[in-house]
Amino acid sequence: MARWTVERRAKAPGEPERVGGVGWTAAWLTGAVALVGEGGLAFVVYFLAGLRDEHYFAAGIGAYVGYLFLIVVVAVVLGLGGAIGSAALVLPVLQLSRWSARRTGRAETMRWCLAVCGAVAAAAAVCAGVPTLLLGGSWTVLPLVLLAAFLGLAPAVLCTRAVTVVRRNGARFGLAALVLVGGAALSAVTFVGGLLAYGTGLLQEYEPPRLTDAQLVGTWTDGHGGTLTLSADGTAVAHDLGPRTTDEAYAGDPWEQCEGSGTWTQGPSPSGTTEFELGVSGCLEGPGWQYGGTEDRPTLFYWIGDPDSLNRYVLHRA
Repeated sequence: MARWTVERRAKAPGEPERVGGVGWTAAWLTGAVALVGEGGLAFVVYFLAGLRDEHYFAAGIGAYVGYLFLIVVVAVVLGLGGAIGSAALVLPVLQLSRWSARRTGRAETMRWCLAVCGAVAAAAAVCAGVPTLLLGGSWTVLPLVLLAAFLGLAPAVLCTRAVTVVRRNGARFGLAALVLVGGAALSAVTFVGGLLAYGTGLLQEYEPPRLTDAQLVGTWTDGHGGTLTLSADGTAVAHDLGPRTTDEAYAGDPWEQCEGSGTWTQGPSPSGTTEFELGVSGCLEGPGWQYGGTEDRPTLFYWIGDPDSLNRYVLHRA
């Protein structure tokens, strides 16, 4: 009788081990903390990039409590998102990588895992991009979704795959802790490095536009019917000027809209910057007006009440 023997393929170095229930728990935890780290880093980069745009920060105990509450909310959202994303996306992609390698008789290497991540990212780009194109959207959605999906998926999947290569469960949970610490450290280094870059002038933080008298001449509107017309001879005419109770920026006691004419001027402030001063009786008089926006789209605004409330009455060029 003929006897058939099948040689078992030797496991290549770095291939995943057999993973039990506890091991998959460690893998899920690693994927979750990796996604949390990615989300935290994205939040830090978004904050630092926002410093290049117009922004204002409140001060005081109430504001600091609000910032602390925001940090807690962001941490909770990132934690829940990481836990769900690891179970719904990272682990299935890792299983797909292991299954596809077995079906093709290949070793499930890091390169193979990256290729599977690329295929999943491409599928996500097609699913998001094709409907967008059919609805008349831009074709740039395809490469943007592809890049975002791959960069968001690949690090988490590779970290989770590393857990399946380790044999001992204790080492697997230790790797999850290492990923958590590494993600937090990377976000902290990025945050401190970004602040240093702004502080040393390597990156340019937002500065309000410096407008000449000629650039100020014209009509400015609040978008609700209120206008302020500035003439080259220094006269100003206000019509229905003042914040409305329906404004998003409205706070405090009701304001009465004002009408009238007067003067306007600009000059150096005590801090050395240029300030705008309006001299129309009863119409937000004085040097409290400030410049905002950009050189191309400047704004004039006036703080409503305490500046820490961040409530502003804003005029745009008509």
